[in-house]
Amino acid sequence: MSYDYDFSNELNPVGSGDSYWLDDQRLSRAFHQEVPQRMADLLEVAMSVYAADRLSRRSYEGMNTGHRQINMSVGVHDPDFWARPELSECLGEFLYWMSEDEWSLDFTSRQALLTPAGRQGFLFFTPPEVPATVSLFSGGLDSLAGLAKHSGERSAASHVLVSGYTHNRLAGQQRRQVEMIRSVWERRRALGHGPELYHVAVPFGIDKSRRTGEEKSQRTRALVFLTLGVATAVQAHSDTLWVYENGTGALNLPLNASQLGVDNYRGIHPRSLIMAERLFELALETKVNIGNPYLFETKAEMCRSLAVSGLADVVRETVSCDNYPVRVQDKTQCGHCTSCVLRRQAIRCGGLTNYDPPEAYKYDVLDNVQEIDRGKLHGFEVMRGQTHYLEQCLTSDNPWLALASSFPELERTCLELSNHHNEDPGQIRDKIVRLYRTYAQEWESLPDILQRAA
Repeated sequence: MSYDYDFSNELNPVGSGDSYWLDDQRLSRAFHQEVPQRMADLLEVAMSVYAADRLSRRSYEGMNTGHRQINMSVGVHDPDFWARPELSECLGEFLYWMSEDEWSLDFTSRQALLTPAGRQGFLFFTPPEVPATVSLFSGGLDSLAGLAKHSGERSAASHVLVSGYTHNRLAGQQRRQVEMIRSVWERRRALGHGPELYHVAVPFGIDKSRRTGEEKSQRTRALVFLTLGVATAVQAHSDTLWVYENGTGALNLPLNASQLGVDNYRGIHPRSLIMAERLFELALETKVNIGNPYLFETKAEMCRSLAVSGLADVVRETVSCDNYPVRVQDKTQCGHCTSCVLRRQAIRCGGLTNYDPPEAYKYDVLDNVQEIDRGKLHGFEVMRGQTHYLEQCLTSDNPWLALASSFPELERTCLELSNHHNEDPGQIRDKIVRLYRTYAQEWESLPDILQRAA
């Protein structure tokens, strides 16, 4: 399938643009300064890619199943800068890796002026204190658990959370979590320790009139979130953007042999973060590191930090569902998608069951599996199948060889991490083996669930 788009006359302030919008004034108002020109162009490119991705339906007929050719014209302040071979090739490689599509971007002079940002009142009465830790905050369980764990391990004067949202229900979830976290941290600050909390929440989306038959996979949406995060880090004078994602979610191995490359989301994959670092360095002419400190931990291991952080009550407000928002009263998540199943497995193994009532899920696949339609158990069953396969690899004479033979991407990822972080590849292999061994053991520690599903 081939698609063509002309985004050369788009505006990115909220409510403007024929195809998409993004309220970059939130960034300007938060830090008392306008978004720099290079950053404004990067936001424009990210939103153009996101809009094209959502508007281009995949076809799963024929030999090139699911693949697309997307041709775009994007308006930027300095087309010659963006057309540099090094930058354009880096962008194309990043987009291909994220979506497995061919992308052709043509950069033209912007035909419309940006609306001046910063006219409204400031979001922050005082700028964040340095050193500031900046992290993405999706409103999911990993971002909460990672924040709780990282803030306890790292000393910082302030912590800036960066959120992007496409609908008000998610914005409300994020806002309630921030308010609860701030309440706990303010009590700590009164005792003389703990960082001050700031929150930058940026709405964005595509024009509703163009959303008919949109593509659901949205493989490039991480580019928008990472761009917002890096923009905030630059504004906060921080050299690092932190993302919190468990290792099995970040590596995201295929659940079974039927999954194609386009089926697997790669937003926080180690290679994605490495490639994004390089892309942003070329586009902004400044270096911002992007780190995932919990790449080699399971979701359950991350969750254990919540019990000692004072933030366990916030778990109720987090969202992990692929089908969110579930439009059923008092049911915030579906309960049967793979994200919901992993969430509930992690919460059980992390000792947080009391903070995650099963009544909040539309389907309770862990406790009432025998009463649920078989079609709703697909996510649970493929996860069990993958876990069983991982156990076979891990009990072989050479666990790493068995894993890498079954999932060849692991070896390439290992070498990329080794090169990027200047770490011995053998140590990284050991960490990956430990990650999946721990994950498999966590599932085995829940025999009641496995017996009920048998």
